[in-house]
Amino acid sequence: MQFPPSPAWSFCIKHYLFLKCKHAGPLRLFSDGNTGMVFTLRGRLKIRQDNSQDIEILPKVFVYGQVDRYHDIFSSDETEMLIIVFQPYGCFSLSGIPGAELKASIFDAYSVFGRQICSLTDALGSETSYVKSISIIESYLAGMLRNTKSPTRLLSPIVKIIVQAKGQLVASELTKLTGYSERQLERFFHQEIGVSPVKYLQIVRLHHFLSLIRSVNKTTSFTTAALESGYYDQSHLIHNFKQITGLTPSQYRATAGTLAVNLVIVN
Repeated sequence: MQFPPSPAWSFCIKHYLFLKCKHAGPLRLFSDGNTGMVFTLRGRLKIRQDNSQDIEILPKVFVYGQVDRYHDIFSSDETEMLIIVFQPYGCFSLSGIPGAELKASIFDAYSVFGRQICSLTDALGSETSYVKSISIIESYLAGMLRNTKSPTRLLSPIVKIIVQAKGQLVASELTKLTGYSERQLERFFHQEIGVSPVKYLQIVRLHHFLSLIRSVNKTTSFTTAALESGYYDQSHLIHNFKQITGLTPSQYRATAGTLAVNLVIVN
């Protein structure tokens, strides 16, 4: 289930996800352009390391940076997760850690936020109400806010422009719309989001395509959705899609289940 943050925290948090998974097999995680914090309330999560068969147990509470490639995560039976999905620049707002330092990394939340995470985890452990859980989280986050110089005045309107354009912009158009040079935009994005403007545009465009093929109207063809998303041909779409998700569009649509738009059960 997905819930919005309170208005006071919308500058930093995009939404909350409360997920229950009974599937013990792999879950495919790929980028949605956001960072987040995951609380494993029940069960354990493991991750397969890149180019390896080694599987590592993840911390009970961890922070993830921008996902630069897809990952396979394994859950135990009856796993329950609470995920704080930050705004693209939200983790920087909260922790003060540059996005480029968090990119493609998973950190034990304790190493980022200290003992307060332990207290927050204990408080959430006995709470059964989603609304009360959100209230608890936001009261604790107020004490964790490290970066008082909120970047939202700068990046929030830029991200809004990209989302409204459904990612269908090139770098030169973005500079004209924002008034910043390409070099300035590169610096802003790497510092506060963790990816380049071009990469972020690609992610937003892909997720617009996903929104079309996931819509109630399942008859929407890949070709129609691709054209509406700014892909000039099928090979362009498939290359970009596989680069980000590790799947083809057909494989994505045929997955065994979807916990979130960027977290799917793969066979």
